[in-house]
Amino acid sequence: MPAFQIPGCTDFSVQYDSTEDGGGTWFGQEYVAVIQSRYRQRFWRCLEWCSGPGFIGFALLARGLCDELVLIDRHEPAMQSVRDTIEHNHCQDRVRLYHADQISQIPGSERFDIVVANPPHYLECPGDENYQRIAVDIEWQAHQEFYANIARYMAPDGVILLQENQAGSIQGPVTWRDMIDRGGLELTGYFTSPGFYDTNGPTQIYYIESRLAKNLPEIVDSAK
Repeated sequence: MPAFQIPGCTDFSVQYDSTEDGGGTWFGQEYVAVIQSRYRQRFWRCLEWCSGPGFIGFALLARGLCDELVLIDRHEPAMQSVRDTIEHNHCQDRVRLYHADQISQIPGSERFDIVVANPPHYLECPGDENYQRIAVDIEWQAHQEFYANIARYMAPDGVILLQENQAGSIQGPVTWRDMIDRGGLELTGYFTSPGFYDTNGPTQIYYIESRLAKNLPEIVDSAK
């Protein structure tokens, strides 16, 4: 099984199979710099939704941006990779995982002050069965379930910051606004990836931020 060395951490690596990498070793690693610059704080408990092997979450943990990490994914082989990573890095007391396909299956006692994810970005796209599993969210069903339920798990000042791809959600943040509103959240930020937004290509990564509804200001597009 290959291992991905967390950039900037010579003593922490993620165990994984090549079929489990949906961009976490690539644009997913940008999360570290984005969170450092945007929030300038250490978070208490991070949830990585659609985690796969946990490339993003483990990077935040290893770089000291969160104290504890919770991972959720529906793909059992990826969960085994997570177990291997936990054992390899001796972080059993700081990491939990849930093998589940819905946020609502997480115990109601869980609370998070930051949620991150590189979820499936497309309604449909060509590719083999494994690529479909990684890339496609049919009728945005997974996103709808996520936004309908995540508010109950959020700390009062918690932040949800997801990576999306405008090549798949062509309307950008408008794609998610109704889901966010119905879930008791507010869309509080949007910005394109500093390093992975190619207007003319398939990699058009942007970040969408939401928080518990508190009559916050209108969406802030810091890309403009």
